[in-house]
Amino acid sequence: MNINITKIESSLSLSNRKWKFKKVDERNVIYLAQKYNLKYIVSKLLVIRGVTDETILTFLNPVINQDLPNPDDLKDINKASERVIEAIKKKHKIGIIADYDVDGSTSASILFKFLRNFTTSIILKIPNRLIDGYGPNIKLMQEMLDNKIDLLFTLDCGTTSNEIIDNKKFKEIDVIVIDHHLSDESLPNVHAIINPNRHDDTSDCQQLAAVGVTFLFLMHLRKSLREQNMFQEQKEPNLLSYLDLVALGTVCDVVELKKYNRFFVKKGLELIHKRYHKGISKLIDNSKIASSPTSQDLGFIVGPQINAASRIDDSSLASKLLITNDIEQIESISRKLFLLNEKRKLIESQIFDDAKKQASKQEDSKYILVYGNDWHKGVLGIIASKILEIYYKPVIVISFLNKIGVGSARSIDNIDLGKIIFQAKHENIIISGGGHSMAAGLKIDNSNLDLFKQFLDKIFFSYDNKIFERTDYFDSLISVNDLNLELLEGIGKIEPYGKANPEPIFVINDIKIDSIKVIKNKHILLFFENDLGQKIKGISFNVKDTILGDYLEKFNQYKLLIACTITLDKFNTKQVPQLIVKDIMKID
Repeated sequence: MNINITKIESSLSLSNRKWKFKKVDERNVIYLAQKYNLKYIVSKLLVIRGVTDETILTFLNPVINQDLPNPDDLKDINKASERVIEAIKKKHKIGIIADYDVDGSTSASILFKFLRNFTTSIILKIPNRLIDGYGPNIKLMQEMLDNKIDLLFTLDCGTTSNEIIDNKKFKEIDVIVIDHHLSDESLPNVHAIINPNRHDDTSDCQQLAAVGVTFLFLMHLRKSLREQNMFQEQKEPNLLSYLDLVALGTVCDVVELKKYNRFFVKKGLELIHKRYHKGISKLIDNSKIASSPTSQDLGFIVGPQINAASRIDDSSLASKLLITNDIEQIESISRKLFLLNEKRKLIESQIFDDAKKQASKQEDSKYILVYGNDWHKGVLGIIASKILEIYYKPVIVISFLNKIGVGSARSIDNIDLGKIIFQAKHENIIISGGGHSMAAGLKIDNSNLDLFKQFLDKIFFSYDNKIFERTDYFDSLISVNDLNLELLEGIGKIEPYGKANPEPIFVINDIKIDSIKVIKNKHILLFFENDLGQKIKGISFNVKDTILGDYLEKFNQYKLLIACTITLDKFNTKQVPQLIVKDIMKID
């Protein structure tokens, strides 16, 4: 059956989305396929992702000595290393304050592990998300002062904490900030700020998560220690052994998996597959993940368990798990994290129902702002993401308590919500706020809520409506005949998946539903076949009671186009592909 691509791209799917096929230069596809002995589809996927003849070897097999930046390029890194060496030599007490998310916890873990080779005088503190909020605060700084800390690290935070760490009360403490968040032109007056996103940094490391920046600092520090002959009586720390933690933090912070980040995740996953880190391995076991976890498993299964600690309980649990080698402690903490995550899911579900009702009344707006009293602050970001997925527009979710609101925001492509929130802070509309282009946080006084809405209305009025059109882009049109283990092996060369390197999504033509089965009252198991009687299994997750789900439950013999990813059916002993169904389009 001939498929009219133009007709497909001018139609709407059952989920009311436009479908577009990613464009490629066929000459480049054929050239790479022939030169590197690749299957056509693999070469096409590489070209779509911007891989060229010059970058293909690095993409497929990154090498540490070639594919990492020079740490010397980061501003202030020399000053920071020199200060740490001084602290080691003079036996200074070292403190660490890290953000409560996965990126912060993994950053703290690798720094702590490294420093522990030289000193036991280290205090690690993770702010309580619900009480302390983001970054260093007066209480934590006072605690460091009381403990006579000489040198303090702030990890994944601190770049915009001028009022706290510049406080004259804490001038006796030398502070080193290691971060990746956008900075203002006015930086804290501290000993060193290692941040590729500070306004005056000229390195090529802007896409790194904080854990990636921390790793580069440790590379520089180890080199500096070596130059000062400080490894004559002890073994050099093996930095490659930290890459599983670096991979975990990088994936969970949703930074682009290009260049250095791709190296970190690809090499880190190799360690995770070898079950090198006992804490990570236990989280994987508790979740019943397959023996070879993927980047998606880290982002959607392992990461949420680590974050559950800060969302609804003790923020320090995650870092304790990632640092310790004590088996009993690992067993205890990992189990607690698993149960906390299950509790988080229940809390999230209850708040989501209320937030979704508010959002449904804002369908005509270019953004969505929902709020409630005493909503659990730990799940606001997740709620924002789920509402965004429904309406495809920026979402801000705020929880008010005692007239002060704490909010989390999520955005879409081409709208930098971090800058918008930062501007609102600059204009004194909100108490504090900032973040990335796609995710941000804020604090606001209830009396300024209407003013904040007016500010947002003015900002979003200028955005063209086309930005808010939801279009799904697909890598290629294929047939059932193409679905084999050879295709899966080829697709595997593109891993690890993540931002800027998404899992390949295909459209399969000329296929119909043979039978369905509803699973756990939310998923739909499908069996497809074509005119030749070829059958293949598929599953569509969380579609019960949606437009797509309703159609699937009333399946008929229409010829369909199936938008899907392709995985190995792990529950079939024959090792066959299965479809993860994302959307469907009917063929007239």
